[in-house]
Order: sequence, then C-alpha cells, then structure tokens
Amino acid sequence: MATYIIGYTLIALVVIFVIFVELVSHKVIFTKSPKIQMIFGHPLLRYSIRRFGSAIISILLAITATFFLIRFKVDANGGESFCSTIVSTWDKLKNQPAIRLDLCNKMKANLGLTDNWFKDLFTYFYNILPFPKTICLSYFDVDTNAMSFSDCRNTIMYLGRAFFVAGSNGEYVTDLLFSKMGISFQVGIIGSLIEVGLGYPMGILMARHKDGVFDRIGNAYIISIDAIPGVAYYYIWMILLCTLIGLPSSYVSNPADPMHFVSILPAALTMGFTGMAGIALWVRRYMLDEFNSDYVKFARAKGLSERRILGVHVLRNAIVPLVRSIPAAILGALLGTFFLEKIYGIPGIGILAYQVETASKLDVYVLQGIIIISALISVVSYLLGDIVTAIIDPRISFSDD
Repeated sequence: MATYIIGYTLIALVVIFVIFVELVSHKVIFTKSPKIQMIFGHPLLRYSIRRFGSAIISILLAITATFFLIRFKVDANGGESFCSTIVSTWDKLKNQPAIRLDLCNKMKANLGLTDNWFKDLFTYFYNILPFPKTICLSYFDVDTNAMSFSDCRNTIMYLGRAFFVAGSNGEYVTDLLFSKMGISFQVGIIGSLIEVGLGYPMGILMARHKDGVFDRIGNAYIISIDAIPGVAYYYIWMILLCTLIGLPSSYVSNPADPMHFVSILPAALTMGFTGMAGIALWVRRYMLDEFNSDYVKFARAKGLSERRILGVHVLRNAIVPLVRSIPAAILGALLGTFFLEKIYGIPGIGILAYQVETASKLDVYVLQGIIIISALISVVSYLLGDIVTAIIDPRISFSDD
C-alpha cells in the first residue's frame, strides 16, 4: 500500500510541477513575484523539461520498433519451444502435448506474450511506465495441476523476467540489470576518473609546450590509439598490466576478497589509458584555438603573464566544450564495455547483452530492458551535459529572444 501511495504522490507532484513551471514561464500566475519568476520561470528549467519530454517520446517510439522486431524473432522460433524451456518440470508432461500446449499458452499470457502483438505492446507500456503495480512470479505446479504464484512485490516499473540467460531462472529483469550495472559501474567509474584525471592535464601540457618533447610524445600516443584497433590495444594493455606488472587477469566476484578491488584495476586502467588520448587531443586543440584568439593577443599586449592568461582565459574557455561529456562518461559507466568485460571476465551489463544476443533462445524482456535503460541513460546524460554547459558558459542563453 505504501508503494502505491508514494508512487502516485510522486507522479502527481511531477505533473503539478511541470504545469506550474509552464504557467509561471508564460506569466499566467505569479506575474508580480520576481523571485518565483526567476526560479520557476528560468529558461534553462523550461528547456530541460521540454527536452526531457521530447526525448521520452523518442524512447517510446524506439521501444515500439524494437518490441515488434523482437517479437517477430521470438514467434519465428516457435512458441512451444519458448515455453518448454521456462519450467523444467514440464518434462513430466512430455507425453501429453495437448496439456503442454495449453499450459504454454497460459504461461505466455501471464508473461504478456499472446498472439495479439498490439495488446502485448500496451501491456508492456503499462508495465514499464512509472505507475505503482503488484507483480507476482508464476510457475506451474505439476502436483496440483495449477498455476501458482510466489514472490509478489509492489513496484513502480516492471521490465519482465529473464529465463534463458545463464542462472537467471525467472529472475526479475530489474534485479538482473541492476546487479550487472553495479559490476560495470565499478570498472567504468574508475576508468572515467583516470580518463579525466590524466587526459585533461595531458592536453594542457601538450598545448602549453606545443611542438616540444612532451607534445611530440603525446601526439605519438594519440596516433597509436587511432592506428591500432581497439581490441588489439586492450590486449596490449592486458599484457603490460597483467603479465609484466602482475595484476590479476580475471575478475574476482567476491567483494569480501581482498583481491576484488585489485581485479578491477586492469580493466579500469585499460579503459582510462585508452580513453585519455581522445580527451587530450580535444583539450590541446581547443586550447591552441584559444591561444590564437584576439582576446589572448590583447591580454599579452597588456602585459599579463602567460600563467594568468592560461588559467583565467584560455583554460576556462577551452574546457567548456568538453565539460558536457562528463555526465555522459559517469552515467555511461553503468552500461559497461563488452570487449573489456570479455577480456577480463567481468560479468557486467556488456557481457549480459552479448549473452542475450548469442543465446539459442532470445530473452525478450532482458534485451528490451537493456534498450530502455540505455536510452534513459543517454537522454539524462545529454540533458545534464546541456545544463552543465549552460551553467559554466554565460554566453549560452535558452530564452526565446
């Protein structure tokens, strides 16, 4: 009951907030209150709401397209084979095909998979939209010859159940995805910090000492990253980190094991050392453009020191185009990287997507759940990037003027 109250209350508050912002921004209400107008009528707030709304529509269209494509593939594989794999106890009924087929249809209907694709689509939309609902896992009990229900829970979003991914056994897709994303995030966030922590200083030093020794070494490293295929580069770093330095070459899944964190480092360092080249390249390029701008020449003519010009003027303006990528890097860490996870044996979201694609039977809801989560993360990343850029760059305006 508490889930329903909290869920519907949050939905009502969001709707009221959006309506309130629109009314204030159009100066329908609180027209004589400058503080209210300044906060809730701010162009950036209005822009963010509209951008998120349009993105949600795009996500729904993408979900619809992928839903029909996945269903076409599932139905092409045969409904009976889909259901017979779900519950192993059905083997007791292998000599009773009529009963098996009837139970199969009941199980598919319970999962939201019927012969009416459009009905199933609306059912799926109801399940994934953030409305409170009660969901129960179901299974067929051969002894009682009836469908039984267990593990009922109140939830806001229901992404279905996983059956064909190894070890899933009817697990909630949300539970499966969150557990895998947590593993990928451990590697991704450390790798992102290494990218930013090394890439920005590297680009700054390369720009400051253009055509010097450090700049030449940095350019050679960047060119090598572009010239060598990514997978090959990952294996090169694996040899350096694991064979020569002695770091573990495989992931230790037990968090209580002292080697757990150490086993994350090779993948994170490989990701960071590879990704920092792109950041350094763009930092160097933007800084050199700023060094050649008129305002920098004017600052030099006024007698300002090179350190002050670099810190106050050049670096501040050069960083602006790159800051928008930081939210995407942080949130993107949740999605993992297939090649890194495959090389180092990390059971993250990247490996999960590969398992779903290569399984003999397609796990419908797992694949659809990965698509939804990826789309939501992308939308939020771009939106946060726009907001961060607008905050640090006063030249950006979201007003209608």
